[in-house]
Parts: sequence; C-alpha cells; structure tokens
Amino acid sequence: MAALLALGALVVLELVRPAVAPTQAEQARQIADQLRCPDCQALSVAESETAAAAAIRRQIVEQLTAGQTPEQVRAYFVARYGEWILLAPPSPIAWAIPVAALVLGIGVLAWWLRRGRMRDAPITTTPRQVLREQIRDEVERLDA
Repeated sequence: MAALLALGALVVLELVRPAVAPTQAEQARQIADQLRCPDCQALSVAESETAAAAAIRRQIVEQLTAGQTPEQVRAYFVARYGEWILLAPPSPIAWAIPVAALVLGIGVLAWWLRRGRMRDAPITTTPRQVLREQIRDEVERLDA
C-alpha cells in the first residue's frame, strides 16, 4: 500500500512540476522538423542535406537569436513559401479528406459489386415450374 502511495505521489509531482523550457537548439530543431524542404519536398528541413535546407536552418537560428518566438518563425516561412512549407496540414479537415475518399471508394465498389451480382444472378426455377412449362409447350404444339 505504501508503495502505491509513493508511486501516486511521484506521478502527482511529475504532473505539477513546471516544464523545462526548451533550449534554442531544441526549438530550432522542432521548427525544422515541421517545415518541408523546398528541394526534396518529401523530407523535413531537419532531415534534408540540400543547400536550401541548410539555409532555412540558418535562418531559423538567426530569427530565434533575434528574439522571435517559434510561432513567429513558422509564420515567417508560411508567409514566404505558402502553406505547403508545413509538413502537417494546418487544418484537421485536411486529414479527414483522404479517409472520406477511401470510405466513399469502398462504398461505391461494394454497391457496384452487389449490383453486378444481382443482375447476373441466375433465375432459379423449381422442377415443378419446369415440368409445367414443358406440359404447356406440348399442349400448344398439339393445339397447333
């Protein structure tokens, strides 16, 4: 019981303890992780080794050194390059569009397959119905 109380106290202390402010290098790395490389476009500025990515990393450090906040630095690059510079879309609706397209595509495919099966489904007749049709055909031939 004492061990559980001690564990609970440690958790509470960890939750209420103020967070340590990230260093300027950590802030620069976080911003670089969020920006798309203009040359590679599939990599972040932090991951890319191109000259353009190195220049952007230098600009990030310069702006942070000048006293700008990480939000101001990101806003600067968005103003300069547009929204595409951000690796993560700014709007949550952008994440929902691919999912909605996938669900819609699966629904259309299921409807199309079901419609095709219904159209191609053989008409089942019972042996009694077949015998009646044969008798009717024979009677019609005899009457003719």
